[in-house]
Amino acid sequence: MKRHNPWSTPILSLCAILAVWYTPVATARRALSTRLGRTLDARSAGLGWLDAFRASAYPPLCGGATLTEGQHAGEFVLTEAYNRSRENVTVLSGQNLKAGAVVGRVTMGVGGVSTPTVVGTGNGTASQVFAGPEVELGNYVLTCTAAVANGGVFSLTTPSGKALPALTLTPGAGGTTVYTSRHINFSITDGSTDFAVADVFTFVVSTTAPLVIGTGNGIISGLSLGPDAKTGTYRVEVIAVVTNGGEVKVVGPDGDTVAVGFIVAGAGGTLVLANQRQLNLTITEGSTDFALADAFNVCVFNQLAGGKAVVWTPGTYDGRHVAVGLLYDNVDASASDLPGVLITRDAEVTKADLQWGAAITAAEKESAYLDLAARAVIAR
Repeated sequence: MKRHNPWSTPILSLCAILAVWYTPVATARRALSTRLGRTLDARSAGLGWLDAFRASAYPPLCGGATLTEGQHAGEFVLTEAYNRSRENVTVLSGQNLKAGAVVGRVTMGVGGVSTPTVVGTGNGTASQVFAGPEVELGNYVLTCTAAVANGGVFSLTTPSGKALPALTLTPGAGGTTVYTSRHINFSITDGSTDFAVADVFTFVVSTTAPLVIGTGNGIISGLSLGPDAKTGTYRVEVIAVVTNGGEVKVVGPDGDTVAVGFIVAGAGGTLVLANQRQLNLTITEGSTDFALADAFNVCVFNQLAGGKAVVWTPGTYDGRHVAVGLLYDNVDASASDLPGVLITRDAEVTKADLQWGAAITAAEKESAYLDLAARAVIAR
């Protein structure tokens, strides 16, 4: 009788296949067991931070929370132009932006220009101060560089460090010389004591609302910009007066009247100009009535270095309502200004990977895509 061989060729072939399959499985199982053992040992030794890898590799086995991987730097970029698409920026303090954030830049602000008192020897005065279209936020420093009897020569430096044309006072006791520029404009009047070298006037352009020029002591407040705001001086002037009230007009930097309104008559009465195309404001009557031609010179200024980056915000008209680029990497500037990089021209990006501010609608996003397309940044 022929005996049956349990190790016949088909059986041996099957065993060989199983052995080949089992070997890497067993190896992987041993490696996993080893790594898990090390994790438990680390926990026992107080090295819980070593659990970090458990959440990504073995969450069900170790009980770790699931971690969500954030967007990496430039992950939203499909194509970009070498050495041309990126631009360095400063991210404004208070912003915490992610890679791919759609951003604007705060390019303008609103406030006033101070009328300074000279610091030094002379006692001449500055007056008739108002801003031009290139006015910058910060300090304009007027310094006497040459002393002249009843006169003098002065240098003028902008907040960004640019030297403007010098001012030469017309000599004469008590004489006044007018200085004009596209930055700031003013008059200097000679005093009873001559200016000396290094005497200084510092004109401060800031967000502080201007004081009234004239008789009344009412105030202007609530300054903000509309979508058509222009840099330079808005003259807010009283053109008719009544007790505890009056009529006011707003004249823009180009000389056009952009708004007219009436102060509500009564002690402490107000005029509120809101939702204006260029300038929004509130005027409040003071204890001394305004007189005819009393005025406030409101300054709309340029921010330095092209403005700081912030999340794109439609409806806030200081520049951030225009989408100018996409943040290349995460920047948490919650505590202070920090450097960042924008994709700002000649690039293609993925719409689904872009990051937006709160409550941005689909229609608003389409508007931002148009802004970006104007810079040859195409969202697909």
